[in-house]
Amino acid sequence: MPNRPLHYKVLRHARQFLRRFHENLELGTLLAFIAGVVNSVGFLQFGTFVSHMSGHASRSAVEYAEGNTAAALVFMLELVFFIGGAFTTSFLLHGHTVVEKRVKYTAPVVLEALCLLSFLLLSLFHGLFWITIDQVGLTTLILAYAMGLQNAMLRHTSGTIIRTTHITGVVTDIGLELGAACHNARLTWKRERVITAAMDAFWERLGIGRFTFHTLLISCFFFGSVVGTLGYVYFLVKILILPLILLGMLAFKEHRRPLPAAY
Repeated sequence: MPNRPLHYKVLRHARQFLRRFHENLELGTLLAFIAGVVNSVGFLQFGTFVSHMSGHASRSAVEYAEGNTAAALVFMLELVFFIGGAFTTSFLLHGHTVVEKRVKYTAPVVLEALCLLSFLLLSLFHGLFWITIDQVGLTTLILAYAMGLQNAMLRHTSGTIIRTTHITGVVTDIGLELGAACHNARLTWKRERVITAAMDAFWERLGIGRFTFHTLLISCFFFGSVVGTLGYVYFLVKILILPLILLGMLAFKEHRRPLPAAY
């Protein structure tokens, strides 16, 4: 293969990224935005995050050690409901991921929308603490289940594991990619002492499409959190109408998508 100039390789990577971005737009960036909105609402209402479970096991243990058994039980139940949501998506998609395009993801998207709608209606007409254990509200379990549903929809795409409800793994992947790319550029520089060759090696190893997709996931999650926070200040839980509309659009588009003939 002939030696291509740097700008040619950058453009080639950009074209590859645009194709992947077009395919995974709804399932990546838009879902990350929705998770940001829901997570901010859950935190502002209950002081707990509902879109990622990293600290829930530890928080449950701490609450139990301090004698707050009801709070400990709620945090553990959120973890269980999140797992239940992921199980439901896997069951509905027959063990596949939506990126494989062999199954339709209409059902889990509609189910997630119904969960958010149920939370919204309960909040508006029954109060957030309609279901309690020793005065500790259980309404967050609905949001945890919804986030479990969403997080299992897009498990693998763009050559990496994708989680749309939290960014820990995405941030880690960005760091790994940057580190590997810089190492590759350093080796090329030591070998050739040509800065353009080092830059070329950097972009070749980085893979601009995957890196940009990860950056967009983080940006959309952050933007969704900002929108959710500002929306909660002005509209309280009614801000969840926005992710409901987005999920409805996703479900409608997916419902109309024909399955591949081979399926």
